[in-house]
Amino acid sequence: MNITQPKTKFPFPTVESTIHRFSTLVLNLTLFGLLFSLFIFFVLGPVYGIYKRGWDQVFYPALVCWGVSLLILVPAVNFYIMKRKKNACYIVVDDRGLLFYNAKNEITDQILYTELEVSNQNFDVFTVTPVGGSIAPLLEVTVKPDKKEKAVRRIDMNLSLRVVKNKGPLYAHFLHGISVFRSDLTIDPMALKSFSIDPNTWEVNKKGTSLGGWLLILTALIICTMITVIAFLM
Repeated sequence: MNITQPKTKFPFPTVESTIHRFSTLVLNLTLFGLLFSLFIFFVLGPVYGIYKRGWDQVFYPALVCWGVSLLILVPAVNFYIMKRKKNACYIVVDDRGLLFYNAKNEITDQILYTELEVSNQNFDVFTVTPVGGSIAPLLEVTVKPDKKEKAVRRIDMNLSLRVVKNKGPLYAHFLHGISVFRSDLTIDPMALKSFSIDPNTWEVNKKGTSLGGWLLILTALIICTMITVIAFLM
């Protein structure tokens, strides 16, 4: 894939995502624990019921359980297991833009500085909080890739099955890149405030993991442990 390199008078550094190992472990244990429990309760459970009570009493409830579980398990297994090597596993922000790479070092998604366009809003780059989405805001930009129509893109610095530790610096570096390579675009000051970015240094004010964040991680770990234990006891 050929990417046009923007020109600048000074070398623009590269920032790569780093993974929070403990949070990633909790995330994986929680997700796969839930999937395993779902398999035990809604796939093997009906099989056991048929074995104990016979087809006549459990056949139709078993079909319902199998149908519902397959609608969840098949897409989940396909995305998180079968296609895990094709999914993005790290993020890079450099003088080209924002790039998502998989385990084979192939670009799975990208937003280049050269693709950015002027938006129809008061600012060209701003933050939004999707309804029913994550609590953290997302960057919104307008892009127009080669031979494609103009489109709105929301930038989320998250990865599947990996907890990105330096999402703030990634956002900050991408916004810094926009200010350097696309000075014709306007950045909403609230976007900088949302990610605690100092516009003079383009650095993030470090806050560390909040008490609420640690409680959330602990709660997820407890829930995962309880579900796994119940599944084994059943």
